[in-house]
Amino acid sequence: MKRYLLLLVLPAAACHPDQPATTSAPAAQVSVAGQPPTPAAPSGFTPPTGRLRSGDTDHPTDHDTLRVPGGGVLYLKPSTAAAFERAPTELAWEADKRLTTSGSVRRVGDDLLLQPERGPVVKFTTRRTSEHSSNAEINQQAESRYLGQLAKAHLWVVQTDSSTKQVTTLVDQRTGRRTVVTGQPAVSPDGQYLLSTRSDQGNDGSDESAVGTQLYQLTPAGPRLLWTRLTQHWGSNEARWLGPRTVLLKQEYESASQESDAPPETYVQVELPR
Repeated sequence: MKRYLLLLVLPAAACHPDQPATTSAPAAQVSVAGQPPTPAAPSGFTPPTGRLRSGDTDHPTDHDTLRVPGGGVLYLKPSTAAAFERAPTELAWEADKRLTTSGSVRRVGDDLLLQPERGPVVKFTTRRTSEHSSNAEINQQAESRYLGQLAKAHLWVVQTDSSTKQVTTLVDQRTGRRTVVTGQPAVSPDGQYLLSTRSDQGNDGSDESAVGTQLYQLTPAGPRLLWTRLTQHWGSNEARWLGPRTVLLKQEYESASQESDAPPETYVQVELPR
């Protein structure tokens, strides 16, 4: 049920069955307000020629496209696990274990404390349960983990797990402003964009986490959401950038039945709208 509720609130391009791009030459994309439009395929990227198709499929090819809200088109082509592993990543599960009781990011008991340059401390409290916990205490159970910083974006990343969902929060190192994103975030090499992604594959409805792939523009005031895109045939829980507009996604798929294993993960290279 969750998937259908989410689809209702996503922009129209994310809600309806995806249609492939119909032209072999990309049209100019709508740019940020106040800036002139630029071509969708600048030097360094050549879009595929010939017949294109929707990238919301179980069997990716190098002629796949996905439309995103605002009129943009993503160009997809298969990649490899080796290419994904070579791509850089800033976040790590071990970051929380290295925290001490001092510094701008610190742990004091069950509290994760982040001190921005301006403003009060931002606090995330871990609430644990035991066999003697009441139902109310169980419902409030949550564990927050520090995943590291995105230096070019001036952001700390905190992941909070509860019994019903997982929430990823970006905290501005300058102001303390919080931004909740769908999943693990990654920043483009030029520091202009942030992409977050979380899969809904295999969810039986008990996981209430927000899902989909989101692209944010990084502004002095903080991340600004440009679009959210949800695919039905595959999902992704991790993204890594190869260039200013090129991203690798690790794809996962839902199993055909409860008795069968899920198909193996695949990898796809995505060219974002310019």
